[in-house]
Amino acid sequence: MKEKMQTFGKAMLVPISLVAIGGLLLGLGGAFTSESTMTALGIHWTSYSHSVFFNFFNVLKALGNSIFDNLSILYAVGVTFSLAKHEKGWAAFSAAVAFLAMNATISTLLLAKGYTPDMADVAALIKSGVKPMVAAKRAALFTNELGFFTYRTGVFGGIVLGLVISWIHNHFYKTKLPTAMAFFSGTRTVPILSLLAGGALGFIFYFIWPPIGSLFTNFSLLVSKIGLIGTFLYRFVYESLIPFGMHPLLSLPMHWTALGGSMVIDGKLVVGNAAIQLAQLASPNPGKLLVKAYMAGTGVINFAIYPAIALAMYKTALAQNKKKVAGLLIPTIVSTTLFGITEPILFTFLFIAPWMYWLVYAPIAGLAEAICEFFKVSIYQGNIKDWIPCLLRPEKIYILPYLWIMPIFFIVTFIVFRFLITKFDVKTPGRELEASTVKLYSKKEYEEKQQKDQTGDNSSKEEKPDLASAIIDGLGGKDNIEDVDNCISRLRVIVKDPKKVAPDSVWTNNLNALGIIHLGDGKALQIVYGAQVASIAVDVRDKLGDY
Repeated sequence: MKEKMQTFGKAMLVPISLVAIGGLLLGLGGAFTSESTMTALGIHWTSYSHSVFFNFFNVLKALGNSIFDNLSILYAVGVTFSLAKHEKGWAAFSAAVAFLAMNATISTLLLAKGYTPDMADVAALIKSGVKPMVAAKRAALFTNELGFFTYRTGVFGGIVLGLVISWIHNHFYKTKLPTAMAFFSGTRTVPILSLLAGGALGFIFYFIWPPIGSLFTNFSLLVSKIGLIGTFLYRFVYESLIPFGMHPLLSLPMHWTALGGSMVIDGKLVVGNAAIQLAQLASPNPGKLLVKAYMAGTGVINFAIYPAIALAMYKTALAQNKKKVAGLLIPTIVSTTLFGITEPILFTFLFIAPWMYWLVYAPIAGLAEAICEFFKVSIYQGNIKDWIPCLLRPEKIYILPYLWIMPIFFIVTFIVFRFLITKFDVKTPGRELEASTVKLYSKKEYEEKQQKDQTGDNSSKEEKPDLASAIIDGLGGKDNIEDVDNCISRLRVIVKDPKKVAPDSVWTNNLNALGIIHLGDGKALQIVYGAQVASIAVDVRDKLGDY
């Protein structure tokens, strides 16, 4: 089951790289096409709005919108592509066919029932006499998708379609037909079946989506009603899922579906808290970003909590090891604040003392999120990369409480972690006498140390001439590998026989890994490599070929 959950979580992450760059483009484009922003910068708006620079940033804004306006099909194609075991190009093509078929079916049935495209337009509904709140709720069910008037199934519909089409593809891409129909055999069978499947999904969604859509809306209202408790629980659960790589299952629906709420911005209904914030950021109209977006706390985590934990590790390290510990932790914290890559520092204390993660860190993170919401902090995400567009629109954000929230959380976290490390003699980097132990530990290595069964292999993590081949060997060879992919910082692998996988000490000492996670019966692995994981994954897949 955990192997399937890892595969599913990996598939959901496929469009994330586009979402990240799309948000940056949308933010920059929105900033430099806003009259208030440019006027504040001392630029004459009338002449600027007719310049080539204005057109350039308007294009950037349009490029960002092209991603967020089409997340449904991006997830449909991305999930199918990711879950297809072979012939991934045909799988992606089949998903696009099914997506068109599904929405064409829904559109035809809606029009036959007497629904019109005006029902997806909040302004048109209000103009017809419908109350604004009722209009927003009614319009939340409908949208225009690639020219089709259809239900707003969004990312949810894209994921469901991707799961169905990937299953069809994996079972029928080798189909053999009689000689007279041989042209339609093999991979050509899949788009045909996908066309029919898309129509069937459209028929199903036509009947089940109204109650599902209402359920999403009611859930978001429930979360809002329990206020700060809901905010604390969201962040606590989110952080608790990170070690298992399952956090996207919680965050993505909140970010891009009605589970994260809905709002009318510039006459257009936007669903999902991340989508709302980005739309607000790009809007020329005044007003702060959405507060209840479960993002402001990320800034406290990356700029205060993690640096405080790192400082506690440094301060509690043995004197002779402090220099090496600093060399290990400083680049880690820099990558955390600049790009939001938290896994290296996270896994350092997660594997050594898991109780500190769930009983201390996760509650502190949840408290940070709740306090940020209480003081109305509003900003998109929590690292410099994502803050750049926000800082260009200072009138849109509110971060003054950070000036005291961050120092307080830094001091409290530092005191708590330093006390716990020394009180319970937690072996964080540099607290062992052997200099070679100044590194990020895996869970298995720590258990071996505690049992005095260390093999004594203290070889350094030197870069191998062919790391990809060494990784494949470490996974038991090509024949033992079922699937390889990656997220932002982890190589996600499924193997046939976990007994053939190299020990954790080999990964951290010889294969440059920062840590390794074993899920379920050990067939699902997550090998932490940090920011360079994308290039490593490409090299590994290139060595594997068609596996």
